Amino acid sequence: MNQPTSDQPTREEFNRLVEKVNRIERETEPMRLERRLSIPEANTLQTIMDMVGRQGPDIATLKVDVSKIEKQMATKDDLKAIEKRFDAIAEVQKQILDRLPPKP
Repeated sequence: MNQPTSDQPTREEFNRLVEKVNRIERETEPMRLERRLSIPEANTLQTIMDMVGRQGPDIATLKVDVSKIEKQMATKDDLKAIEKRFDAIAEVQKQILDRLPPKP
């Protein structure tokens, strides 16, 4: 048999290294997880995905609609101006009623 040289490990060292490599490979072996969906689960998932796909355009449409509504809404200043108009109309009505002859 060949005598080990200083660069080569002894048989015992070699066996320990092999054992260590095997242990590391067992510890780091990738986990395989396979889960297949049942038909009801797959159908439910597909339904959810379809609903999510339809929500994007619906949300975009709603944003446009809200933007249009916001542009048409009266501001506080608009409401104050309308209130002043109603007050003026009420004052004119009061003046008209005051000029009417009294009821007999």
